[in-house]
Amino acid sequence: GLCGVYSIVNAARIVRRLDDEACKDLFRQIIIYLSQRRMLGRILVEGLNLHVIGGIFRSVDELGALQRNMPFKRDPDTPLDRFWNEMVAFLGDGAGRAVLLGLGGVYDHWTVVESITDRRIRLFDSYGLKTLNRHRCTTLRPTTRRPHKLYPTHTYFLG
Repeated sequence: GLCGVYSIVNAARIVRRLDDEACKDLFRQIIIYLSQRRMLGRILVEGLNLHVIGGIFRSVDELGALQRNMPFKRDPDTPLDRFWNEMVAFLGDGAGRAVLLGLGGVYDHWTVVESITDRRIRLFDSYGLKTLNRHRCTTLRPTTRRPHKLYPTHTYFLG
């Protein structure tokens, strides 16, 4: 249930170039935030939802400096090609940018896109996922051929 917390920390590590000690401190701050709001028990079992992630971004001081955008927040029918191309354009050279991504299908999971090509996403992930191949992804309904659902509405572009 902590993949959302880890994904926030991992994204901040990339964008802000945080060292291990700063990441531990950020993790601590997020856990304190969740505990003070009496959400920690539920989060440990059920994971984070988009609303809670937004609250963490707004409330945890270390994250206040991150520029964040949810370009597909109100567009659940975003086609994969458009979504993928926007991630490619945003990450560009990859310096100081990351994409926090909600996954479905095989995984019900939050992860971080560290870099992307026309054919593959490279992840910085708490669960150990390394890559997702484009031909195995969808933004619609997962299938046997395309089991990885990428949620454009559950995506933060961070810089």
